[in-house]
Amino acid sequence: MSGSNSSSAKSKEFILQKVPPVVEPRIAYAEPHLSNAEILALVRGKTFFTANHQGNLMPPGAPHVGLFSDDTRYLSQLELRINGYPPIVLSSSTEGAYTARIELTVKGTLKGEGLDLPVNTIYVHREQLLERDVFYDVIHLENFHQERAKLLVEINYDADFMDIFQVRGIVRGKSGQYYAPVTMRDRISFVYEGLDRCTRTTTICFAPDPASIDNKTARWEIDLEPLSKAQITAAVRTRSESQQNLSSLVEATIDNSGHALAQVVQRNDLRKSLQMLRGEYDKWLKDCTRFHSDNEIFDAMLETSTEDFYALQIPDKAGTAVAAGVPWFAALFGRDSLIASFQSLILNPMLAQGTLRVLASYQGRETREDRDEEPGKILHEMRSGEMTATGEIAFGMNYGSVDATPLFIILLSEYYRWTGDEGLVRELATALTLAVEWLLTYADLDGDGLIEYCRKTPGGLFNQGWKDSGNANMHADGRIAQPPIALIEVQGYAIKALAEAAVLLTPLGFEKLSNKAAERSEKIRSLLDSMFWMEQKNYYAMALDRDKQPLEVIASNPGQLFFSGAVPRARAKQVAETIVDRGLFSGWGIRTLSQDEPTYNPMSYHRGSVWPHDNSLIAYGLAWYGFHKEASRVFTALYDAALHFREYRLPELFCGIQRRDRDEPVQYPVSCSPQAWASGSPLLILTAMLGLRPDATQQQLNVVNPHLPEFLGFLRIENFRVGNSRITLEFQRQGDRTFCNVIDVHGDPIAISISFLQS
Repeated sequence: MSGSNSSSAKSKEFILQKVPPVVEPRIAYAEPHLSNAEILALVRGKTFFTANHQGNLMPPGAPHVGLFSDDTRYLSQLELRINGYPPIVLSSSTEGAYTARIELTVKGTLKGEGLDLPVNTIYVHREQLLERDVFYDVIHLENFHQERAKLLVEINYDADFMDIFQVRGIVRGKSGQYYAPVTMRDRISFVYEGLDRCTRTTTICFAPDPASIDNKTARWEIDLEPLSKAQITAAVRTRSESQQNLSSLVEATIDNSGHALAQVVQRNDLRKSLQMLRGEYDKWLKDCTRFHSDNEIFDAMLETSTEDFYALQIPDKAGTAVAAGVPWFAALFGRDSLIASFQSLILNPMLAQGTLRVLASYQGRETREDRDEEPGKILHEMRSGEMTATGEIAFGMNYGSVDATPLFIILLSEYYRWTGDEGLVRELATALTLAVEWLLTYADLDGDGLIEYCRKTPGGLFNQGWKDSGNANMHADGRIAQPPIALIEVQGYAIKALAEAAVLLTPLGFEKLSNKAAERSEKIRSLLDSMFWMEQKNYYAMALDRDKQPLEVIASNPGQLFFSGAVPRARAKQVAETIVDRGLFSGWGIRTLSQDEPTYNPMSYHRGSVWPHDNSLIAYGLAWYGFHKEASRVFTALYDAALHFREYRLPELFCGIQRRDRDEPVQYPVSCSPQAWASGSPLLILTAMLGLRPDATQQQLNVVNPHLPEFLGFLRIENFRVGNSRITLEFQRQGDRTFCNVIDVHGDPIAISISFLQS
């Protein structure tokens, strides 16, 4: 029933008109659209809305914009025009990750164009709100002209139903069936019948009813008296249903969705929706640590991190886990979710609890080469779009990461240290033993004691560490390292994971496995110096290739050995000095690869860029080793960088261009933001800088050698959780010394010691 203005889908025979497929993003945009840095992002787990600073999805079908849910883009164009022109942006902001506010004015017209409307006389307030399954776009218009203003408001829509992998740049070369928009008096619906036998619909309902709906465009003709106001509300609902009788299914979906949306917009319940969203966030916030310092910008930075962790939670049957980030990784990712959960233990350890439960529920149970699965291996990535369902990509349920399994063990151990939650450790005892056994068997591909990776399926990731781009691991002469590859940081993860597993396994009754884990941990530790140390450079190689030849380059990877406690004390100073040397240190943070290397490219994904999460793991370890000056230098650099990003939010990565006077960090064009492990970076570094060493199993908190960075003189942390105790601490810096005072303790009693030890 395309083009009809019938008030009900049931009032006439329901007809779907087939139309040609939509052009894929990679074909429409041969080069990536380079504007991720300025997008507005609203996030609710796997559902998110990314738009330009006007609140529009423009240009239509571009790779960086859309309303997405479950790895599918349900809205690819949203364009507001008034009197034939896009409004002029005055300002734009977000509240949390669920509401955006854009202030606009209507473009003025010259005499002779039909309307003599001066500039800056029509004020437009646009408010966009994202709930779990509904997106609202509300446009308030107010006339400050002394005469009546006639306004033609047009909103253009489109829905390409592209899989997230197509949006990212994969050319699929085929599609399901698209249908012409179904229009009624108060709504537009887009319909797509996928190759996975699912029908996806996007329904937009309006209030008041448009004067006309022409295909994909809704129009309102508004007469505004001086100082009068008008409002237009659009509500968007997305649905995916298993294919039944197509016409009946679409008819019911459109009718029911439209009716439900119409009720909301007609009652103008958006204030209630916003209050509900605020209430849900405030309830969660009460369970989190709160931070107050003498630096309002730093407080705002941590507030943004807190909001991001709330928004990036994704529900699953086993619990609630942390998603990786927006727009490309709004899904469960083993490595990313685990590191982000580790970083946020100071904020709320329940994030780690949920992530551990969910990942344990998907732990590998069999050997399947098509998805790199092995018994005991922790999931790398789980997707849910059309291309996943049809088997066109290998990432539906994919286990292609070498580091998620040791990181799972590390997080479980650290979570236990912070919470004393013996119940969860016992609940996950089987998952723990299987993960340890995977490290002891499957992870060592050639029997030399090291942990290596090599993909089992051609569709899987070539590189399976955190630097997973195809050219991330290169020799100094530019040769790409061939797998099996042993990454230096993964050896560190394994050393730490196996040692901590040994401690957890003994009281669980797995003494034999505990002994094996401890022995292997020490064996890998001994192999680091003999196989990775580069004597001529006083530094570790980033990896060994299939021939056990070291990649003799100066990279950030060895810095993460500090996080694992795997750097021998005799070598620690040399490694720390290299990490903060100009070659690796850009002034905005530690580069992934030194600028002195022939293969260095500061604008690449992994060969010279700066990744906040990488910096946080390194700085965390440096502080634990007593290198507070070096850790503070990294922390200060990231803080300085954050000053130049929207809402002081660190992005997934940025370019490694050397910092100069009165400079700004150079943005990476398609960086994700918010990205969980980037948002968690200041939290993790702060944890180490404050010297917080909880041991909830003994009802103790040790504060060892606290150090505030140079941009903080005072910090108060409230509602800080160790076990069942809630603690308030204050830190005060005087010169080079930082002092700590215990202000309050609620809940269980806890022994708190503050010590200043000589490094």
